[in-house]
Amino acid sequence: MLRILSLCIALSLTATGAFAESLRRAEAQIRAGAPNEAIALLRDYQPATPEAQVRMLWVLGVANMRLNQPAAALPHLERLVALAPRAPQFRLELAAALGRLGQTERALHHIEIARSAGLPEAIDRRAAEFAQRLENPKVLSGHVSVAIVPESNPVRRTSATVVNLGGLPFQINPNSRAQSATGLELSAGVLASPQLAPGLRGQLGFSVQGTFYNGKAPDDYSGRVYAGLIHGFLETGQSRGQVYVSRRFIDKRPQADTLGVMLGHARRLTPSTRVDGSVTHERVRYTSGLRMTRNAARASVTHVLNPQLDLTFGARLEKRMSQRSDIAGNLQGVSLGGRYRFEGGMQVGVNLDYERNRFEGVHPLFGIPRHDTRAGARLDLSNSQWNWNGFAPVLRLSYERQRSTIIINEFSNFGASLGVTRQF
Repeated sequence: MLRILSLCIALSLTATGAFAESLRRAEAQIRAGAPNEAIALLRDYQPATPEAQVRMLWVLGVANMRLNQPAAALPHLERLVALAPRAPQFRLELAAALGRLGQTERALHHIEIARSAGLPEAIDRRAAEFAQRLENPKVLSGHVSVAIVPESNPVRRTSATVVNLGGLPFQINPNSRAQSATGLELSAGVLASPQLAPGLRGQLGFSVQGTFYNGKAPDDYSGRVYAGLIHGFLETGQSRGQVYVSRRFIDKRPQADTLGVMLGHARRLTPSTRVDGSVTHERVRYTSGLRMTRNAARASVTHVLNPQLDLTFGARLEKRMSQRSDIAGNLQGVSLGGRYRFEGGMQVGVNLDYERNRFEGVHPLFGIPRHDTRAGARLDLSNSQWNWNGFAPVLRLSYERQRSTIIINEFSNFGASLGVTRQF
């Protein structure tokens, strides 16, 4: 029995040594410019340690990229980045694969994270040049997403049962109070983005989005058509302008038409810090005949602290003008968000939001001005290793609470969203 056990151990060590030799030879073949031979050597390879797994994935990813097979390289490189999220060279190779596959936004995201690691000047310059080339996307792109969204109060109604009007109590109809519902959220869009001149792109797009509750709450959906121009690149400053029209429906009935124009500018202050700002002017016409003009401004700054953590701070202002005081007013809001990427591919995002909304005049029923304050929190969970035919699942949990001087405008809502999304 002892001889048999010794023989088994010896055979195991021999096999492990043979596997290790296969990995070393595959790495040598990559250095010698023979990617096919490197892949063949690893066909039956079984890594015995985490370090060996990282080395194997790197060889397979690089070999397939050199054979101009980015689709074959992608799963190896995605797994590699999930295992070692702080290694910038892995992210840059993944960005190269994504760029060849036309997944521009994902590629730019990984380049930004890699540059936060403090790359050598020459490599950082090449990464910036690569990002600039990627900012000229393919002419036609699109997206589609589907999600199940259970919510405790999707219509944002009050939980109060009684209101006082002129000193008299009135019962609120149960159908007008908070009710839970589960909806199906759909979103899709197509964008044509032709290059008109060096550094200048046009935009012509259409998008639809909505949530459908099957009678448990009013369906709410809208369509949007837009056209615009984008000039420059993030590295030196990118300006954009857009004109758009949209129509919103509630339970199959038109609710409002919007005509708007947006001007924006974004630039990278450092390899790991990006600022973005925009101003918007809108004219909204409701089917009731009511009209409103809305002016808004937004600004945000995103800083990648390291390849695993980034933070975003945002602020917004809004001014509404209308003949109706229950719509006219102004809003100020701030937000703080962050995202952390764990080893293994799990990503957790947290966003906190706070806003104050002041309405002009006196409420016609309650006889006092309406002032709202709203606070919200959102948690996003995803995993870079979860993917099915290009669809990536995302779990989102959210909570919002609004307080108001008008009790019927107070509400709270807890929601969840489990869905999949894909860009093409």
